Amino acid sequence: MARDSIFEDQSLDIEDIEARFKSSDADERRMAMLELAESAEANGEALLIRALSDPDPGVRLAAAAGLEQFDGPAVAQALANALLDADSSVAAAAGASLCELRAPEAATPLLALIGHPRADVRAAVWRGLRDLRVGATFPVAIDALADSDPHVRREAIGALAYLKRADALPALLGAATDPDVDVRRAALSALAFAPADAVIDALFSGLADGHWQVREAAAVLAGKLRAAGAERALIDALSDDAWQVALKAASALGRLSTADAIPALGGLLSHPVSNLRKEAAAALGEIRRPEALPYLAGAVDDPDPDVRKIARWSIHLIKSDTFQGG
Repeated sequence: MARDSIFEDQSLDIEDIEARFKSSDADERRMAMLELAESAEANGEALLIRALSDPDPGVRLAAAAGLEQFDGPAVAQALANALLDADSSVAAAAGASLCELRAPEAATPLLALIGHPRADVRAAVWRGLRDLRVGATFPVAIDALADSDPHVRREAIGALAYLKRADALPALLGAATDPDVDVRRAALSALAFAPADAVIDALFSGLADGHWQVREAAAVLAGKLRAAGAERALIDALSDDAWQVALKAASALGRLSTADAIPALGGLLSHPVSNLRKEAAAALGEIRRPEALPYLAGAVDDPDPDVRKIARWSIHLIKSDTFQGG
């Protein structure tokens, strides 16, 4: 048989899948749903929705996961119902598939569950609503920042971040002081759309936070916003106990072209973490000042090839600027 003929007809037989779905064998029904999901057959949506009512949790799980390839109100309603499944793995699969929804009208069945007594359901609903970017979610997302469960608050912040509305700023600044570390981190990340001067106090607070993940998020935000006025705090962050924080601070200082950071960045070129050495070398190149050349000269012999490459690139940038009178 010719090789091409093996793949001549790979279309799915929906009638065969229907017949297998009627089997008394749960494994046969589950395999049918898995094949249907893998095929991405457009006509399979209705059958996958029906399978969410199967008595076997394995079949329901396969159906919930398979529906990630489909969209629209009917799918959203079916997945919203599946969030309440007695089997936690089915509910989790439904929550994951909700995140793939893109049609704005899919928000309606999800909004009906934002006050559900189960926190995991409320959190999953906000994850599903995030990418839909529907304006009607704004006031309820603001209210959700007062939810008793931190996972819900964090997911609601994600929805607000995607909306990028200026009137969300007070609520997000408040969330940046939330008792939960993940909520504070999410809030700082969500502030990337705001003017730097409006969030500078939150930046300072974040860079001094007791949890390194929050300090890291604050350093990332400072870089994204090119937050003038945060340079001193970022230089201090280069000596953070967590190298991840120092790395993001180095990146931010490079974007800010902070010449005062050159000695501290140069000192990082001997740090044991090669990723941090690489970021420090890149930042020195972005600052483009000849004072950085002595530090970079030693880095061209770094044991890590990526550090050596970045050091040479930075030296080239600085010398080019110097030669051109920059």
